[in-house]
Amino acid sequence: MNIQKSTCLTTAALFAVLISGCAFKAGYDPTYLPTSAMNLGIPGKALVVMEVSEEQRVYKDNPQSFTGSATTLSLPLGEITKQIGLKVFTAAFADGADFRNEGVPGADYRLIVKPRVARLDYYYNQLKNLGFAITPQLEMELSVVMLNGDGTVLLQNTYVSGRSEGDTYVLSGSPQEKVNKLIHLTLFKLMTDAAVDVQKSMSGAPTG
Repeated sequence: MNIQKSTCLTTAALFAVLISGCAFKAGYDPTYLPTSAMNLGIPGKALVVMEVSEEQRVYKDNPQSFTGSATTLSLPLGEITKQIGLKVFTAAFADGADFRNEGVPGADYRLIVKPRVARLDYYYNQLKNLGFAITPQLEMELSVVMLNGDGTVLLQNTYVSGRSEGDTYVLSGSPQEKVNKLIHLTLFKLMTDAAVDVQKSMSGAPTG
């Protein structure tokens, strides 16, 4: 089999996966994240708070690209947000972090963190690679409300990823995992940006 014929067959297989109207499922996978989060040494303990409905939130949507437009990705976005928030803020605070579905003003927490993914669009970008490979891409906005232990607002910000890119691949039987890994890494970065802003704010340094 010559190279040109092999390339055509590979491209045909790629299209078969991404135009067949498949429904893909993915989940939280800690192996997609860096081994450790940033240790910021912030005194005290943080509390990550998400209402039950937000913790159980399931994201289900099609890509915003022509490639794969007939497919649907479904994943537990609330659980992924929760676990990444805990990883980041447990490392950021000297005494770690807990999770609850409700805030506890006045309790023994230096900070109450309320994260929510406000926007998530993903793409299978094939045009970038002249049709012979796919680069997973996404755009994410993470809304974070951060309260002092007494319930007063310390910071409220939306962190925007811009167009993030994952590793380009030629053929995959699990294209959803390429996107899922990129979601994990992008959310981890945005959550870390929020933690760094907290450190700056608590130390009196300007944020942003």
